[in-house]
Amino acid sequence: MKSKVRVLFPISVCLVWPALLPAGVDEACVVKCMQGSGCWSGGSVTNPDHCRNQPVLCNIECSTDSWGAIAYSWKEKISGWSYGKSNRTDAVRMAMQGCAKEGGSKCILQTSFNGICGSVAADGDLVAWGNADTKPDAQRRALAECARLGAKKCALQATMCSIWNPNAGTPGPPSPPPPPRKISWGAIAYSDRDMGAGWSLGKDDRASAEKEAINLCSQRGKACVLRTAFNKQCGALAADRGVSGWGTSADQREAQQRAIDECKKAGGARCVLHISFCSR
Repeated sequence: MKSKVRVLFPISVCLVWPALLPAGVDEACVVKCMQGSGCWSGGSVTNPDHCRNQPVLCNIECSTDSWGAIAYSWKEKISGWSYGKSNRTDAVRMAMQGCAKEGGSKCILQTSFNGICGSVAADGDLVAWGNADTKPDAQRRALAECARLGAKKCALQATMCSIWNPNAGTPGPPSPPPPPRKISWGAIAYSDRDMGAGWSLGKDDRASAEKEAINLCSQRGKACVLRTAFNKQCGALAADRGVSGWGTSADQREAQQRAIDECKKAGGARCVLHISFCSR
């Protein structure tokens, strides 16, 4: 077991601040880092703002146990993670094992990081990650990358910091995402005559979802008909001029394929997707 070493960092002429080095930080490296920064003596007087944060920066630079990783299975919304590992291989292996142990059937390594924070955001099978020095910055980057993929309802799935760093946050298991809603109705309405379409998602009841879809479609088409309604699933509609088909499924790609197949069965020769989304 590694012992914790107490090192005294002088940060002013008359004040000595005791800093307890965390496990996995090389003492000799920290001393050398402080000496090179000019804050070991004298520097704290000429540049106190710089020297106030220097002990933390030296701890980060000299950390030997700072690898972390996040794995994620979008199908079950399950993640696995690791932190404080001495090498990337161990961090990745533990994250993947944790994801699989929790029941993830399609666990994929999303990110690994050394001495910083990582975060994963997702909207269905659209998954993105972000790394940064702090948890909030890592989360913002993950959400931004998720939106860049074209996702409309990105949500954070896991956030992890892999180092002792007051600015980054305490290492450890991330807070779980909020539980998914039990009810989330969606609906699709369509007008074959002029290709007007309307849809709704995230509604508390079927009637509200159908009403919104019809109302929106009526603003764009003259012969709107409700095509389908679904709860916590994906829906899609494909059309070829005056012919259309629709499909629903828990998997968005499957819903799309069903819509195209139904459109072809109805006589469509060049059926293309017009609407596709998930209401969860």
